[in-house]
Amino acid sequence: TASPQITTTPLKHWIATKKIEKGLKEATSSVASAATATFAGIGDANNNGTTAMSPSKKQHIQKCVKIALFLVTNLAKSFERVPTPTTAKSNNTNSAADSFDDAAETEDDWEPKPQDIDEECITVSENALTGEIINVGFDIYKNFNWDQNLTEGDEDSSSSLFASSPKVKKLGLIFEALGKLLFKLFMDGEDVPTETDNATSSSNNATSSSIGNIIDSSSIAIPNEDDILDMLRNLPTAGGCESNGKMDHIISAMRGEGSGTGSGSSNSNNNNNRLPMPLCRLVTDIFHTSVSMKTSKDFNEVVYASPNSIMGGGGESDDRGGFCFDSLSDVRSDIQQMVDFPDAFLFGSINSRWELVFGNNHMFGRKTELQLLMDAADRIQNSDRVGNSNNNKTTTGATANDGDGGNNPVARRKKEVITVNGHAGSGKSRLVREIRKPLQARGWLFLRCKFGKMVQPEPLSVIALGLDEYFSSNAVCNFPMPMGSTQEQAVNSSMRPPSCPREVCERLETLIGLDGLKCLSQQMPSLHSLVESMYSHRRDSLNHISGGLQGKFHTHHLFGTLLDTLASFNPVLFFVDDLQWADAASLELLTDLINRAVTNFDGDNSSTNKILFAGAYRSDNIVEENKLKGMIREFEASDAINTTQISLCGFQLESLNEMVSEALCLPRRKTRSLSEIIHIKTQGVPLFVVEFLDALWTEKLLIHNPVDGWEWDVDAIDLKGISKSVAELLAIKLKNLSNDALSGVQVLSCFGSHVDVEILEAVKNYDWTSGTTLMPALDTAQKEGLLEKAGPTYTFSHDLIQQAAFDLVPVANRVPLLGKLVACLIPCCMLEGGSDSFLFVAVDLINRIGSEAVSENPTQSQLFARLNLEAGKKSMAAMEFSSAVMHFKSGISFLRTNYWKDEYDLSLNLFENSALANYSEGNHEQVVIQVNHVLSNAKSFEDRFKSHCVFINVVAIGSMERATEKIYDLLKHLGENIDPNLISAQVVITEFASIRGLLAGGQKDIFLNHYQMTDRTKLMTMKLLAMRVTYYLQQHAFMSGYLACKMIRISLQYGLCDDTVFALSVFSITLLNHLQDIDEGRALARTALSLAEFYDANQMIQRVYGFIYGNVLVSEKPLQSLVEPLLRACRLSFSNSHFESSTINTITYISRSWQAGKRLPLVMNEINAFAHQHKQQSHFAMLQLFLAPIYKIVSALSGISLDSSELLPQLVATCNKDIVETASIKKEMLYVTTAIALSLEESLSLRNFAQASQIILKYPDFFKMLENGRVRINQFMVAFNAGLVSFHMARETREAHWMEKGTHVVAAFEKFSKMNEWNFEHMYLLLKAEMHHTKGETNEAAQAYYLSAEAAQKHRFVHHSALSCELAAHYFGNVGLKEKTREMIKRSHDAYMEWGAARKAKAVINLLELKWLDGN
Repeated sequence: TASPQITTTPLKHWIATKKIEKGLKEATSSVASAATATFAGIGDANNNGTTAMSPSKKQHIQKCVKIALFLVTNLAKSFERVPTPTTAKSNNTNSAADSFDDAAETEDDWEPKPQDIDEECITVSENALTGEIINVGFDIYKNFNWDQNLTEGDEDSSSSLFASSPKVKKLGLIFEALGKLLFKLFMDGEDVPTETDNATSSSNNATSSSIGNIIDSSSIAIPNEDDILDMLRNLPTAGGCESNGKMDHIISAMRGEGSGTGSGSSNSNNNNNRLPMPLCRLVTDIFHTSVSMKTSKDFNEVVYASPNSIMGGGGESDDRGGFCFDSLSDVRSDIQQMVDFPDAFLFGSINSRWELVFGNNHMFGRKTELQLLMDAADRIQNSDRVGNSNNNKTTTGATANDGDGGNNPVARRKKEVITVNGHAGSGKSRLVREIRKPLQARGWLFLRCKFGKMVQPEPLSVIALGLDEYFSSNAVCNFPMPMGSTQEQAVNSSMRPPSCPREVCERLETLIGLDGLKCLSQQMPSLHSLVESMYSHRRDSLNHISGGLQGKFHTHHLFGTLLDTLASFNPVLFFVDDLQWADAASLELLTDLINRAVTNFDGDNSSTNKILFAGAYRSDNIVEENKLKGMIREFEASDAINTTQISLCGFQLESLNEMVSEALCLPRRKTRSLSEIIHIKTQGVPLFVVEFLDALWTEKLLIHNPVDGWEWDVDAIDLKGISKSVAELLAIKLKNLSNDALSGVQVLSCFGSHVDVEILEAVKNYDWTSGTTLMPALDTAQKEGLLEKAGPTYTFSHDLIQQAAFDLVPVANRVPLLGKLVACLIPCCMLEGGSDSFLFVAVDLINRIGSEAVSENPTQSQLFARLNLEAGKKSMAAMEFSSAVMHFKSGISFLRTNYWKDEYDLSLNLFENSALANYSEGNHEQVVIQVNHVLSNAKSFEDRFKSHCVFINVVAIGSMERATEKIYDLLKHLGENIDPNLISAQVVITEFASIRGLLAGGQKDIFLNHYQMTDRTKLMTMKLLAMRVTYYLQQHAFMSGYLACKMIRISLQYGLCDDTVFALSVFSITLLNHLQDIDEGRALARTALSLAEFYDANQMIQRVYGFIYGNVLVSEKPLQSLVEPLLRACRLSFSNSHFESSTINTITYISRSWQAGKRLPLVMNEINAFAHQHKQQSHFAMLQLFLAPIYKIVSALSGISLDSSELLPQLVATCNKDIVETASIKKEMLYVTTAIALSLEESLSLRNFAQASQIILKYPDFFKMLENGRVRINQFMVAFNAGLVSFHMARETREAHWMEKGTHVVAAFEKFSKMNEWNFEHMYLLLKAEMHHTKGETNEAAQAYYLSAEAAQKHRFVHHSALSCELAAHYFGNVGLKEKTREMIKRSHDAYMEWGAARKAKAVINLLELKWLDGN
């Protein structure tokens, strides 16, 4: 049943009704139209008079065109299918169908009779409320001609040559009937006029039609553009289609010049009665097609190459001027374009109709590829609701390996990475940009960065500017102010939109601090401005941060946190363009951003999965082939990443023709011949197509005719030579620029694909002799479409344009041009407090000039070497070691012959820093080469000292013993003869007590007022002793404390230095562990922190925070508050390549994070991130003996495992040996102790008490504290676990020694709890509960279990709350209290789930219910 809003009317009645309605509307609006004409004057005329056309008229025309589309669509479909007799009956066909014979009938039998294609058998369905055309009913089957004799009246039907001619002529009759019907439809029911009628009308109007009379007559309005076009059309033509003149009467009638409009109409009414010229051409071309078909004497003259073309497909191109249609499908295509793009194809009213415009409306030929992009976006956006069906994935590539994924809060989601590759100009960038609008409409953020062929001088600046796009495009938080709110209320963060940049900054500050924001903003101008404005009241804090503080935070972590923060508000599409030019550091950052650990936002750890990463690269030109392709292969192999690869090639002919049709605003059938030639010459490559057409226009091979639109000579274009590349076409285009504009573009090309305005301002007067004004020249190039400007940055529209522009600079002029630009930039590099961008850009230009070009200029060579040295140092500070290596290498290349003699200081600096940069990058062979240069040429031991230290660090990676021997040899050279074999334990203990006495009480204040050490020999001695202490700490040898005491004595005698702070922090641990003096240890740690403020915080944090925050302050501060300082120490250890401290800091941070109850999914992510860092440093002991075992524990508890391609799962799978035994064999004492602790932790977590008890008995020296009760506070976790195991074994075995061990631990924790209730109260209470349980003290045990769980929850140790409830459930089950057992099971399960231990939570339910509740 039809909707009551839908009315169905015969087309004949619909036309009559609309004619009456239109007449009424025109009558009521005539006065208004006259007034408008008076004020409008000449009006906004266009080539079809449609601007002057009333809106109601335009709306009516569009309805008629929609009816025509439905009609032609139905008509074309009738030729595409052959109905069966059953189909004919179901469609109420006449009785002739009943006698249908399958064997005799052919598809020709199903053609409609032309005389039946009229308004009598057609109905129009229209929405009565909106006026929208819903459908057109055309019962084509009701009027089929069942007579097979289709050759009636065809005199030539007997000839075999014309076997298909009857069908063609039959279709010609159908085209004629269709033309008459459409004329009636568009002309409000009027019949097609005869040529005689129109001739009389034209004769009556001849005077008013002449150009001269119009110009001379003052009584007639000034003609608009449409009038002129009509007059031009009526002028005699030089040639064309033979039938063209015979159709002028139809055009005149439809344009309002025939009898149908009346000669007395006013100009405005005449305009309003006109039909658009494209509509006139449509009807006349249909008549042309009919005439061509009906008069054909040779089948080859007809445009149909085969019967298939008649059945609705396309045919050969029309060689007769484009008047004829190939098929009904072509008619449908013409009308569809009018419906889809009325301004271009129906009314011809677009402003760019005289220009070549490409792709303004939609993307051509990439429907499948666009859908792949949108599908990836949909998976990201829908993952929050329905999850990802491709297994159970965590945000770090983890898999729920036991089916627990449904309960796992980080399961179900995959990361999405899309790569788009293709040849230059294939439309890779445009494809990704095409989804920008639809995604932004859905709330997405679109961020884009683009690499250039030239190496980006400033490290990671390309990616930084891409992220900064968010802040530049959203510089002000514009949002509607609620009714009644004040301005002060409006800026309140709670009233801001979710993606407000200010709120993003506020969240970032909570995650990385103000100094982290400062680091980020150093390469992000818009973010920098926002931070300065938001935190102006804290400007002192901002200014306090040194320019090199980029090294204070791990760069990858900062970038990733920013991206995660943006994604926590809105989904993000991060598009990286031209990846083939990306440097190694940027590729590494991109890899880490995709694989990075997830930042936790209020328990939401899915933010990383709200980022769609898209990268485009040239498949035929990959500079960093191994690294880029290796990165892509890594993503493809990962089960945690859903990788979509899109390969683009040139357009197919149909897509290309669609593109050309829209560019020229001509129907596709008319542009087909041109498109075929273009396709042959360009292979359909989009950029090549655009530039080829532009070249045709420039060379006058493509011209615009004011009457018929664009015209071309197919033969002339076919003879045009094929350019070798798009670059050749671009070069031709660039040469057509003015000299100033071309010079400006060439200057810009020297800087790469993009450059900031501040750089251009600095070089705008680079050539004072030419008079070129750079900025206006760039504006001209921007108008030509060669450049784009986004914020403060100019960017080439395509990198091929940049390359073509640079290639146009004569080779002989390139070095002088680069030299002029460098000369302009150098003064900016010397400005104090100036932007580092000037330095990096200048150095890039310098290195492209090369050392050979300035070999005869010693001053310039030295200057260029120094600038490279400065750029390398800044890259080191920014942790961009690969860039630093490159800059130092370039600087060395500018050194002249005999440089060690002539430029000693510069040479020493370059080689020293090059050794350090290569060490940081892991290029150990290069380190040895650079060190040997220094050791062979340095003038003194002091000058060789830094290189000695770097070399020792390299040796220590392979052999700690060799490194130790080297240190002691150097100490002898400095006057310190230390033989560790002569130092006994008693000597060490005596020295400990002596130093404690020197520093007791207020005597520590002497350090705060002491002078600084200036003796160079002692400074070097302190440095070597600090290195040896670090190595000893990894072996847990008491010699570390002894050497720290020696450093303290040297400091008291010769003054303080940064190594003094390190020595004090080490000795503060010695006071706790060996002398059990907790109070003095805390006081000395606080003194060390106070002294650290006088030195480089960048170095101090990484060296002392692990000792102080990870050990000493555990007795005083909440564990949760210690985690962040420890993380900062880890980041700095890696960023500064301080590999010695990175080992201790990593172990301390991971251990304290675990003990503080950090959520396991986050611990898993961080473990994986640390594994990647230590792998780069070749720390295989750390990977095998610490990170792999703790990964195994986390996986066992959470049910989460990393992708099998990751390193840690591979290590766990291949290592079957006992980790303690492995560490002992390798003499890695630090790992021996951690391995024992981890083994005990794993056994207890899995309730394998038998194995746990064997570990305690197997290593009596390690667990000596259980025998003597002397538990060190930094051993609290091992002691706590051992105490729980001891009480369990005491109940199981009834052996007294287990009870004794447990009691000693309780006594120790009673003391710890009094020192720091927050950290130790819940542990003490749980140990007490287990002790009471073992003794059978029921009431005391129950009370202690409850108090322990409450204390753990109160102090945010959720994992210990879960453990307390688990043990309590066992206890209550053991004594038969089922309700309390059930309560504790639920509480334990919920707490484990909150911690992220999904598998453990499930195991608790299964074990306890089975054991104590019997399923009830």
